[in-house]
Amino acid sequence: MSTLTDLLTARTCLLLDFDGPICAVFSGLTSRDAVEHLGSQLDTPLPPVISETTDPFDVLEYARGLGPATATRIERAFTRIELEAVAQSSQTPDGAELIRYASRRGYSVAVVSNNSAESISAYLDRYNLRDDIAGIFARTPANLDKFKPGPYLLDLAMQALGTNVKQTVFVGDSTTDIQAAHAAQVTSIAFANRPEKVDRFADYGPGAVITHLTDLMDALVVG
Repeated sequence: MSTLTDLLTARTCLLLDFDGPICAVFSGLTSRDAVEHLGSQLDTPLPPVISETTDPFDVLEYARGLGPATATRIERAFTRIELEAVAQSSQTPDGAELIRYASRRGYSVAVVSNNSAESISAYLDRYNLRDDIAGIFARTPANLDKFKPGPYLLDLAMQALGTNVKQTVFVGDSTTDIQAAHAAQVTSIAFANRPEKVDRFADYGPGAVITHLTDLMDALVVG
């Protein structure tokens, strides 16, 4: 892996995942709460393998298999839950500072996430970050088949921002983020916000691994 300074050389666009690098979406309202609520919105009980999950995206994916009307209804319910969750979520340490600092150094900073665009927008407004964000590229009812680890959202962000893979770096805290970056041919920085993630990321070949967002901020000073 390259050093952060090397990775940031000639980069002008910083793309950030939302849940992890910016905030902990389900730190107040839990992801299990979200699963149970979404399951209650379906006409039939969830199968055991889905009902026991702690990931509400599993319920959304299950709903997609029940037809477009059900998928849209569950996606809208999920968005309402996310809006409630981000209203009480905790900030990732130094997440807001990173956004402001990078923006004011001239980077185009944008959010690329499988979370709903509406909940991300609400969070950015809550912490007065909107002016430092060049765009939000996230879940809508129209793109339920285009989530990360596919490249669609990253490609959409680069196209909208007028940038390219050589100018862009993507920071994410999950293996699907790193897979999405590879699929879009974008350099990735893996944010290991829990110790066990360091070894997990090694198998996915990110450009670099950081354990604190201040690592990235320090590299921006030099880069």
